[in-house]
This record gives sequence, C-alpha cells and structure tokens, in this order.
Amino acid sequence: MKWFRLAVGSALSIRRSRLRRMAVAIGAIIVLTAPLYEGVASATSPPCGYWLVGTDGGIFTFGQAQFYGSTGSLKLQRPVVGISPAIPGTGYTGYWLVASDGGIFSFNTGFYGSIPGLGLNPAGSGLPHSLNAPIVGMVPSTTGHGYFMVASDGGVFAFGDAHFAGSCPGVGGCAGSAVAVVPDASGNGYWVVTSTGSVYGFGDAAYHGGPGVQSTPITSAAATPSGLGYYVVDASGQVFNYGDAKALGSLPAGAAGGSDPAAAIFVTDDGLGYWVVTAAGKVYPFGDAPNEGDMSGTPLNGQIIAAMGF
Repeated sequence: MKWFRLAVGSALSIRRSRLRRMAVAIGAIIVLTAPLYEGVASATSPPCGYWLVGTDGGIFTFGQAQFYGSTGSLKLQRPVVGISPAIPGTGYTGYWLVASDGGIFSFNTGFYGSIPGLGLNPAGSGLPHSLNAPIVGMVPSTTGHGYFMVASDGGVFAFGDAHFAGSCPGVGGCAGSAVAVVPDASGNGYWVVTSTGSVYGFGDAAYHGGPGVQSTPITSAAATPSGLGYYVVDASGQVFNYGDAKALGSLPAGAAGGSDPAAAIFVTDDGLGYWVVTAAGKVYPFGDAPNEGDMSGTPLNGQIIAAMGF
C-alpha cells in the first residue's frame, strides 16, 4: 500500500511537472504571438464616409458620415444645389446645404449668412434686386468658419471668414456656365470651373490646367486635400486630374450620361482616392475610396445633385 502511494505520488509529480512545462511553453507562445495579434487587432482603417444630397434637400449618409437633418420634408422656394461639411475630413462636425437662391440651411454647425439675407431675390424671379444667375455650389473656408458660393455666371460670394478674391463677372466673364468653386491651399484663392472645361484661378490659386470642351459638359470639380490640385468630371464620368491630383480612373463607357449624368466628384481625406456619383445615386469608388453603399435602384424624390465625403 505504501508502494502504491509512492507510485501514485511519483506519477502525479511527473504529471504536474509536465503540466508546468506545458504551461510555460504555452505562455511563451502567447507572449511571442501577442504582439503580432495586437498589431492585427489595432490596425484600423481611417474614418470614411459620405453624404449624397438630392435637389429636394434629402440627405443620404454612408459609412461614418453622420445625419444631422435635411430639408427633404420642407417646401423649398428653390431646389438644393450643394452640400458642404463644416470641416472637411470628418463626419461629425455638421454640414450646410445651399439652394439655388443662395439660401443656407445649417445642420449642427454655424450660420454665417446667405444671399436672401443680403436682400437679394432669386435669379429669374422678376423681382428687383435679384441675383444675375442662380447659385450652383458651395465650399467651406479653410477654417470651417465661413463658406463660398458660386453662381452659374461665375459670381462668387464669400461669407464668414471666407476671403473673396474675385469672380468671373469681375474679369469680363468666363467661358461657359460655372459648375463649381474649388478652394486652394492657403484660403486666399480658389478656382472657378465651368461647363466647357475652363478653369479660372483667383487670388493666389495657381492654374494647373483644364480639360477644355468635352463631348459632354463638365458637371463637378473638387480640390485635393492639400489644395495643390483638383479633379474635374464631365457628365459621362470622365475624370481629369491636375496639380497633385492622382489619375485613378474614370467611369466605364456608358455608365453615366443622358438622364443619369455624373453629378459630383469628391475626394478621400488621404488624397489617394475619390468617388464619382451619378444623378440616380450610383457611387463609383476609385483608388483607396471604399464602397460604403449608394442609392442606385432606390426611387428618389429629387435627383442627386451634390455629394461630399472624407
């Protein structure tokens, strides 16, 4: 019986020793592999998302872009033509919508003025003190404490701390209808882009080139994050890059145009990608821009007219 206890004790001691060695080995494996596992777990994608806006002011959010309200349920005097986040590169700072009469709708951000607030009536209203042409787009100032609007005649309107540096009427007019105003790096200049592919620099905005007349009109333009270049897109989805903008591709032939033109181009915050969206709400990503979803196949109250992302 004593021998049996000794044998059992010896066996248990051997098993405990083996278990301790196994535990040490497993612990070593965990220690060795833990940094690799942590590296994988901590590898996170940069924040990304976008807003699409219809002519009725309906807002559609994707990715990490936040919804703060819209004008989709309101009866508007004029259609919405643009959207701009208060501070590019984040989906949490609110945004502005602008209508073709220059009315501004602020959501979770500051209000710095509007065209109606200046006492001007909508273009084409037949009323005195009217705009010469409708507003077609807007962009924020470099600080987010102001914004620029551009009218189809190339007239530029600056509010808040946005710095006015000139406009098409002030230089005798521009070729074609303006479709976008694009800020440069310093905040002391901008480009006005027209439907005929002409690009006009104002203030200290350096001219990097323009596509000229294309088979379909130019519909949108966007600055690179550095403000040292810009993208231009036409109704068929051809993308043209200038300055430090990267050539990352265009829509396939026949993907856009006619009743569903490319309506907007907007750039990722790292400058390594962009999206093109059509009037029907189909989103095409390029470069490192992820596909966060779109509105294709969904009935819309108003066509997608503008978009912004990060």
